[in-house]
Amino acid sequence: MTPGLHTVTVRAFHKGTFLGELRSQVSVQPGTPARDGPPRTAPLTTLAFDPGEVTLQVLKGPDGAHSFQLLSETTYAPESFRLVAGDSHGARERIYDELRRTAAAAGQGGGRDHRQARRRLINLGVQLWATAVPDAVRQQFWEEIGHVTALTVLGEHDVVPWELLYPLDGQKEGDGFLAEWLPVVRRVFGQDRVRELSLSRAAFVVPPGSPPEAEREVVALRARLGDAVTDGGTLTHGAAVSDLIGEGLDGLLHFACHNSFTSAGSHVTMADGPFDPIDLAYATHSGALRTTHPLVFFNACRSAGQIDWFSTGLGWAPQFLQAGAGAFVGTLWPVRSDSALLFADAFYECLVAGGESLGQASLNARRAIRDQSGDPTWLAYAVYGSPAACAAIR
Repeated sequence: MTPGLHTVTVRAFHKGTFLGELRSQVSVQPGTPARDGPPRTAPLTTLAFDPGEVTLQVLKGPDGAHSFQLLSETTYAPESFRLVAGDSHGARERIYDELRRTAAAAGQGGGRDHRQARRRLINLGVQLWATAVPDAVRQQFWEEIGHVTALTVLGEHDVVPWELLYPLDGQKEGDGFLAEWLPVVRRVFGQDRVRELSLSRAAFVVPPGSPPEAEREVVALRARLGDAVTDGGTLTHGAAVSDLIGEGLDGLLHFACHNSFTSAGSHVTMADGPFDPIDLAYATHSGALRTTHPLVFFNACRSAGQIDWFSTGLGWAPQFLQAGAGAFVGTLWPVRSDSALLFADAFYECLVAGGESLGQASLNARRAIRDQSGDPTWLAYAVYGSPAACAAIR
């Protein structure tokens, strides 16, 4: 509609399953003759779809409004919507702040009783559902729910804490929070669709100063993964992590550590200095992980968050995924280390020992720790990938 440089994106879906995308730039200037550019193509590794998967595509327009579109066996029209609170950043941060305080109080034994804490979380979730999702999309959701087996949120990955939504409209009420009712996964733009996660090798990142439970977590995970998974060792230096990624990391990379989040950005303090998402820039733009598609589990506070850096989203999740990671698991706010250990153990038990899909393993892990004395850690995890992706150990 206006002169300048524009990006055109074409996305392919089969029913509610995202297959792939192609992006190209078009430059338009007055008085400049039109010319054809080279053909643009993008591979679709498979046309298979996962029955029951529904995708909610969320796009942010230049005017700040969002477009919500539900894609299932029915392709609904996009719904333009401006969040009630305007810019969602402030409202989101207030919610995260309350959840941080709730988790800390539960860990110190000074929180609300379990029923009162859950009631408060439900009220937060109901309010989010009513104010962050357009009326038309909520109605479409209820029309589809009898056939839904998993929900994928594609797009602006940090607009809303989707896992915290509690669907309730009059007499229509779901079976709890969205993320304890259904497998809820996220997808960022530029992320590959990966249906098999090779876990033949596992490396663990535990820098100095990590939580006391970090070593216990790694010991438990090594036992859970078993001898069939090659032990890639424990990494304490950022240089060693960068080398591993540059070599084409395969298998599993599990972080058990503190993740510092300030206005300057997010970083992990390694033995040789800070390691932050910018250290993944080369891997992201070279696609260093696109042949191996590892699973990255970032068991640290606020690891899936977004950082304002040159007006773009720069965080651990999008950087790893755009580099080619097959799946990413991270947290949206600081979590208790003992609860983080229990979640990770339950997740790997389901994914590896139980042979369950990524979506189902995350759902079962949430349910396994949701009754931890009012601790909201079970809602803190954001899972990125294909809900139907399964682990393979060769």
